[in-house]
Amino acid sequence: MVGVGKVHKPNKQVLKDIYLSFYYGAKIGVLGLNGAGKSTLLRIIAGEDKDFLGTIQSQKGITYGYLSQEPALDPEKTVKEIVEEGAQETVNLLKEYEAINAKFAEPDADFDKLLEKQGALQEKIEQMGAWDLDSKLEQAMDALRCPPGDTSVKV
Repeated sequence: MVGVGKVHKPNKQVLKDIYLSFYYGAKIGVLGLNGAGKSTLLRIIAGEDKDFLGTIQSQKGITYGYLSQEPALDPEKTVKEIVEEGAQETVNLLKEYEAINAKFAEPDADFDKLLEKQGALQEKIEQMGAWDLDSKLEQAMDALRCPPGDTSVKV
């Protein structure tokens, strides 16, 4: 993160000249007074807020998840399904991989095409470290003190 800044209208500067870098696998905490820009900073890092000054550079293959302080939760979903939304790209890749595997059982399957697609997906999943997504989500849920994953979010 190089020289990042954010101005809310009308001319209220929330962030100014922020320079940050993180080591791979780092877990960070952001502390500050109310209105100091903590949530804004995290939304910028996660790519949720694109209207800022400065630049954000990430290594290839690095992704960020962001859970809003007051998320709009679907009452029909479980806690785990809501947490998975923060890793939706990874979840989608794993589902696509499972769908490809299921197609191998079809009698008219084009094995060459399926193997090619499966190989490309497998490589991407390995690069993302996504094979153990469930355990990573469980660790995150535990760290956030979430209720059990199968608990409904319905209040």
